[in-house]
Amino acid sequence: MHAPPSDDWEPVDIGESDTSVYRRGNTFAKCCGPSGIAELTAERDRITWLASTGFPGATVVDWLEPTSPQPDGLGSSSGGACLVTSAVPGVPGDTLPPASHDRAMRRLGATLRELHSLTDCPFERPLAEVIARATDVVRRDAVNPAYLTDEWRRLRPSELLAQVVAERPYIESVLEPVVCHGDACLPNIFFDPETLEVTGLIDLGRLGVADRYSDLALTTIQLHDEWSADPAPFLEAYGVPDPDARRLYFFRLLDPLTWG
Repeated sequence: MHAPPSDDWEPVDIGESDTSVYRRGNTFAKCCGPSGIAELTAERDRITWLASTGFPGATVVDWLEPTSPQPDGLGSSSGGACLVTSAVPGVPGDTLPPASHDRAMRRLGATLRELHSLTDCPFERPLAEVIARATDVVRRDAVNPAYLTDEWRRLRPSELLAQVVAERPYIESVLEPVVCHGDACLPNIFFDPETLEVTGLIDLGRLGVADRYSDLALTTIQLHDEWSADPAPFLEAYGVPDPDARRLYFFRLLDPLTWG
């Protein structure tokens, strides 16, 4: 892993096993070992592209690889890389109090619709590649059961994958490709705690053109799980008050099979 920052950088516990994250003032440093460089590079490029559209979010401050000059306070490299970005103002969505949930859902629905309306995105996340990723995770027996519902944990991962494969023809017949976040969960969406406007998105490593339901599925289930909220205000503000339940289920099932 890239050498940890010096004492004026504070570690941030974000629950990732393959990266280390630090904060200093209004900047964050995400560091990885050699095996994580490609993934971190992909996140850097997506942050840069989204910032170029004017959409709210972080900006890239610095990019450090083994051949980079010694950065201020970031120590020496051990073969990895480090992405330094600006902090997004506001608070993550999972920390908002219940009284703000209804209005925040409406703001979030409008913001996600704006993201999905962006054009000329150079990144893609084809369904075939996502299913191939899930197939590999299942083959390696690397599915994290913590990401599964109680119902899904009663089945073998291979049985869950079989459900995905069986539904694939239907999903492909109704695909609506848009610019998706790829991990549109509440901790990755920041809000102004006073106005409840969305101030930015973080963790953009999966951003790219994909079916709009890949975002809608994750966001709606997060609203239910984290806020115990009916996602109707979010879906109404987004513009799909009567969503396709079959597509929501498909992408909710597919996502936890891709993280191993």
